[in-house]
Amino acid sequence: MLTRQNRTRLVFGGAILLALVVAATGGAAWADGRLPWMNPVAAVDTTPLDDPAPLVDPTNASALNVVAIGDSIMAGNGLDADQAWLAIVAESHGWKLTNLASNGSGFVTVGDDGDTFSDQTIVALSLHPDVIILSGSSNDLGVSSAILANATKALIERIHLVLPDTKILTVDAIWGDTDVPGQLSEMDAAVELASARAGGAYLDIGQPLSDTADLMQSDGVHPNEAGQVALAQAFDAALVTSGLRL
Repeated sequence: MLTRQNRTRLVFGGAILLALVVAATGGAAWADGRLPWMNPVAAVDTTPLDDPAPLVDPTNASALNVVAIGDSIMAGNGLDADQAWLAIVAESHGWKLTNLASNGSGFVTVGDDGDTFSDQTIVALSLHPDVIILSGSSNDLGVSSAILANATKALIERIHLVLPDTKILTVDAIWGDTDVPGQLSEMDAAVELASARAGGAYLDIGQPLSDTADLMQSDGVHPNEAGQVALAQAFDAALVTSGLRL
C-alpha cells in the first residue's frame, strides 16, 4: 500500500513527466493541465489515504454529509477540533462533518502532513458527500497567480466531474487582523469563478478577523475560540443571504 509520503512523491514525479510530455507535444494541453487525450474522470484516483471518522456525527441518519477541504484555519489549529468554526456550523445545523483540512496545505503548497488540497480531495471523493466546502488559503501566497488559478480550476472541476450531484460550496480565504494581502482577492476570484463553472456556490463571508487582535491566538495567524465563533457567525449570515438551502 502506498503511504501518504510515497503517494506525494508519485504525484510530483507524474507532474514532471506530464510537463515533459506537454513540451514534446508543443504545449498542447488543456488549461487545467490535462492533455487532450486524457479522460479526466478515469484519471482520478479515489483510493482513500486513510479512513477519516466524522468530526460531527449526529444520530440522525438523514443528516447532511459534509466534507471540508482546507488549511489550518479550516482545521481550527491550536484548538480542540470541535472548536473549529466549521465544526460549530455543523453542530448548529445538525450536519455530519468530516474535516480533512490540515496545517500548511493549499491548492499548490504542500502542508505539514505532506499533502495539498488535491490529496484531501482524493479522500473527499471516496466519501461521496452531499456537500464539499473549501476555500483558498494564505499558504499559497507567493505562488504564481496563473499556476494557482489553473490548480484551483482543475481541483474543483475534478470534484464536479467525479461527483456531479455533490454541492460544491466555496468561501473566502480567511486572513487575520492585519492588512489583507492583495493576492488573497485574486485567490478568491479564482475560487469563485471555478465554483460557478462547476455549478457550485460561493459565499462571501468577508474578513471577520480584520482589525480584531482579541480574536487571534498568540501566533497572530490563527483565530482563537472567539475568533472561530465569529467565523461561524459570518458563514451562517452569508448562507442566509445567499438563499441556499442545504
